[in-house]
Amino acid sequence: MSSRHTISYTCPACEQTFSLTQWVNISPNDAPELRKHVMTGDLFHHICPYCGKHMMIAYNCLYQDSSKRFAVSLHVNRSEAAVTPLLPGYQMRLERTLPSFVERIRILDAGLDDMVFELYRMVVLAQVKKQHPDRAVSSLRFDAVEGQDLFLQVSQSEQIRLPLSSYQNLADRVKRSGFHPKVSGYLHIHGKWVQQSGILDVLKK
Repeated sequence: MSSRHTISYTCPACEQTFSLTQWVNISPNDAPELRKHVMTGDLFHHICPYCGKHMMIAYNCLYQDSSKRFAVSLHVNRSEAAVTPLLPGYQMRLERTLPSFVERIRILDAGLDDMVFELYRMVVLAQVKKQHPDRAVSSLRFDAVEGQDLFLQVSQSEQIRLPLSSYQNLADRVKRSGFHPKVSGYLHIHGKWVQQSGILDVLKK
């Protein structure tokens, strides 16, 4: 069930204090409108009522989709261990930044295997760098799946459109390889995880 609380927040620009709503638990199943606000980032967008400063404010929260059986926990303090409820039967993911939190939800909401997607992202990024050595492309972000197309964001103004089948072919290779890492609790998937998990061995076969 979705839940929220109100805190006092001091604007970093004008140093005035105002009330700010934070969502502790976000469930799109009992509050469908929250899904859109999370996907767009609007749930974390606030405007100071005194000076008008726009702010994206990240805070600890849990997004839990009971129909698609996944949960993504945002825990922004890297110096603290993340404390989140274990949800048997769910894909459980941990993120430390707001952009990665929103992206992880987008990936899982689209029905993709996010472990495979991290490998796919690495393969596509390597191809982009090879084809465009003069461009400083350091990352790609998942945007959406529409029909038989998969869209990746290169920048705020540029997308790459790829056939969804290119992801599905890699997913089939991973499945045939028998790759199935042991997961206990919330999994934080990132570049280092790709290097250490063994999923890269799929590309060698």
